[in-house]
Amino acid sequence: MTRYFLLFTALLFIAACDGGNGNDNDVDTIVTCEHDGITYPVGAMITIACNLCTCIYDGSFVCDALYCDDDIAQTDQTDLPDSSDTTPTDTDFPDDTIDDALIVDTDTVIECIDGTIDDGDCGYPNGKQIRNCVDGKWGEWSECLDINKAVIDITAASTCADYYWADRGDAPLAYTTGMGLVFAGAFCHIDRSDVATVAAAKTTDTEHDALAWYEEIFADLSMDNSVDGADTLRHAYTLLLGLGMRESSGEHCCGRDQSADNVTADTAEAGLFQTSYNSHNFSDELDTLYAHWKILYNMAFPVACLLDIFSEDVYCSAADWENYGTGEGVIFQEMEKSCPTFAAEYAAFMLRVSGGSLGHYGPLRRHEAEVRPECDAMFGEIQALIEANPYYCRFLPNY
Repeated sequence: MTRYFLLFTALLFIAACDGGNGNDNDVDTIVTCEHDGITYPVGAMITIACNLCTCIYDGSFVCDALYCDDDIAQTDQTDLPDSSDTTPTDTDFPDDTIDDALIVDTDTVIECIDGTIDDGDCGYPNGKQIRNCVDGKWGEWSECLDINKAVIDITAASTCADYYWADRGDAPLAYTTGMGLVFAGAFCHIDRSDVATVAAAKTTDTEHDALAWYEEIFADLSMDNSVDGADTLRHAYTLLLGLGMRESSGEHCCGRDQSADNVTADTAEAGLFQTSYNSHNFSDELDTLYAHWKILYNMAFPVACLLDIFSEDVYCSAADWENYGTGEGVIFQEMEKSCPTFAAEYAAFMLRVSGGSLGHYGPLRRHEAEVRPECDAMFGEIQALIEANPYYCRFLPNY
């Protein structure tokens, strides 16, 4: 079952940054979920029909299957056999204690509910394995799965990781690996509203849509973005990877561009993609996405942020960690640096609503963010890995 663990270690790092710009808006949208007439906040966990369900930011519940004790009435302790009893038979259970329909034979009771999936830890540090309930019994455990290791193996062996980015040099492997995991999360949730926007076919709006603005560059690389779906999502993340290298050299804790004068809470840029808080003006979906991740972030740096992945062998100065102004914009700056998953998902959506010739990001306006087909191929391998084993989505550390 997916769980969020707490990460309490703060690390310090260094980065070189570029600038961006945007508009101001302080609208804040909070989404809730409803079940049986009761409203729950985002992040709330409840049990629904023997499933542990979490309210997510789009107003729906995401559920993991659980064993349901309620399906078998519990006996009073005085009814249980003592150590001198032999193997129980029907006579060991009072007629009103257990439903005869749940008894497979004279000494076997159903172990689980058909269709239920159980998971457990295994060999790798993040290893998981699953078993299915069939005919009231648990099946064999699957092979040990580790999505972290699988993605790290793909990214480390990719030619994308070896590419020398123009004016920036080699990317930190932490950045390439982290972006691989963020893409995996997006692909696993391609129907989620924000991801669906990123994966939508290119528009004709070159002023705001990065895929429209970069149309000729994508066409020269035979990367077609005319159809909704995984290919367009992958190409958007390929451009996003290049944007992060241009804006921050792939260093998650990058502070604002010290040569710029954008020092207010709303305009100070931060993080991998040098995004500022006033960018949320471009879509209500950005407010919703920010509200969702703000809840997760307040759970003491959850694993979902992938900070441990993005920060490996990366160092930032005290100046990079400094935030500017007061109010909500300061929280946004902090999250952009300390929660790279949020920074990447937010910027991916920004590509489609403010990534064009008049958009938020200078490197996109100037066509300086590189689109590398070897990085598209890397994301393609991650996509194929998940398609071959959908259980990877269940064990993603960022979801």
